[in-house]
Amino acid sequence: MSRIAELALLVVAFVGSCDAFSPSALAGLRPTSLRRQTSLSMAPVMQAAGQNDEMSRRNLLAGTFGLALGSAFPSMVVAEGGKTATMEINTVEGVTGTVTIELYPDLAPKTVERFVTNTKEGIYDGTAFHRVAKFLNKSVLVGGDPFTKETPYCYKDIQDKEICSEGKGYGPDGYMSSRVKQSRDDSKKTRQSWDKGGPSKWRKDGISKYKLEPEFGKIPAERGTIAMRRFNAPDSAGSQFIICLSDMTNEMDGNYATFGKITSGLEVLDKLVGTETWKSQSPLIFTRDDKKPEAVWGAWDMPVNRQGIEKITIQ
Repeated sequence: MSRIAELALLVVAFVGSCDAFSPSALAGLRPTSLRRQTSLSMAPVMQAAGQNDEMSRRNLLAGTFGLALGSAFPSMVVAEGGKTATMEINTVEGVTGTVTIELYPDLAPKTVERFVTNTKEGIYDGTAFHRVAKFLNKSVLVGGDPFTKETPYCYKDIQDKEICSEGKGYGPDGYMSSRVKQSRDDSKKTRQSWDKGGPSKWRKDGISKYKLEPEFGKIPAERGTIAMRRFNAPDSAGSQFIICLSDMTNEMDGNYATFGKITSGLEVLDKLVGTETWKSQSPLIFTRDDKKPEAVWGAWDMPVNRQGIEKITIQ
């Protein structure tokens, strides 16, 4: 149950008990000090009650309780969800399941629009999480790179020339060579292109002709949220995304466009964290635009076994 739903149930329970209070008891109420000071006072509420005898005790207490909630939780993000995405997971180890993501177009409209467009164009279908990154007690999943498809992916480069990847990063057996097993049908060349894939005319560097206006800092990068992955430039996000399996607010807030939150199936993604990993081409860097130090996680985050995303759909 979400935090908002829990608070809503608390309000209902509180309002249901209002009949136990009399007007004389209400007259003796005084606002208590809150942890965070606000300019709200209970006096205008009480004055309104005296001027309007038709206001019920139920409405009065409900309103007062609502003010208290607003003061106690001033930083809570209340987003109007307008779209839902479902992600079908299927790994070589046998982890399967559906992940449901609530998107927030009211808080990150351009980012949601791009994610929806990528989805409808099939960019995400048949891809895989190409980074399962862990550092201390934190973990994230990085996906959305169309070069992780096992079939060729064709796109237009910045010179409008069509280029096709060869696929088969893992090959038919679904895994790559590692310390414990050898594969004869995987393509190291394909894996070297991972982290670099995206929509047509997109590049992770500064000469990209594809730009996405940044929408940073509107939704905290808490556990269960999804954000577009960016690189050096603030507008460098393409199709790749980061799913936070831990609280990543310190590493990402104010520098990444978080645009949705998982409402079901998070336990499916948690199972992916234990998969065996090998060395990626580079460390995982959480880029910042301010002067604070960037978080840099080690490069040993490439899954040895394919962590497949069969399909993403939009409802």
